[in-house]
Formats: sequence, C-alpha cells, structure tokens
Amino acid sequence: MELADGARRHDAVAWAAEVALTGWAERLGQAGLTAARTLPGLLAAVDRHAAEVRDALADRDGRVARTSLAAYADGVSDTAAQHGWDSSAPRGGDWSRASWPVVRLLAVCLLAEPATGRGR
Repeated sequence: MELADGARRHDAVAWAAEVALTGWAERLGQAGLTAARTLPGLLAAVDRHAAEVRDALADRDGRVARTSLAAYADGVSDTAAQHGWDSSAPRGGDWSRASWPVVRLLAVCLLAEPATGRGR
C-alpha cells in the first residue's frame, strides 16, 4: 500500500526534526545539561527557558511536538547568528557564562529528551 503524499511529507518532516534535535543534543545538549546538574544557576535558567518555550509551543494538552522544537531551535540559532551572537558551546567549557541563545537551546534540548517526557 502506498502512502498518500501528505503522509510521506509528515514522515519526512518528522525525520528531519529528529536529525535536527539529535544534532542540537550532540552540539550543546549533552555537555550543557550535564554541566547544569552541577551549576544551580544554569539549571534554574534552563528550567525557566524551558517553561517559556513550552508555553509558546505547547498544544492544548500541554505537549510540544518535536517538529516544533526543532524548528524553534533552528530559528533561535539563525536569529542569534544574525545578531552576531554565538550559539555554540562556551569556549573553555565554562557553562556558567552561557549566552542567552545557548541557554535557550539547552532548554530545547531538555524538552526534547525522551526521559523527561516533556515533548512528544
């Protein structure tokens, strides 16, 4: 049975979102969220940003689609670049000095973690 064009597009978008979220986790999320567990100020900032992102993107049931998270992360990164901000991991691994875009992207990574159950 062949899938309708809409179903193929949905699968392609879902696949692209997973690729993007995996990329963000590898570039920032894994190291940054590990650092946040030892830096209470960073953890609080990431949690605050995660709440803001969730409020902005959640459906009526409070779930955030992974496609929305991926698109949002790309938008944050693109906007940061346009303003000359760095959205890569802090130089020297000093996560206590993470920029606003980095903290926002860490929040997206937190929401995208399967273990948190916050995204869908």
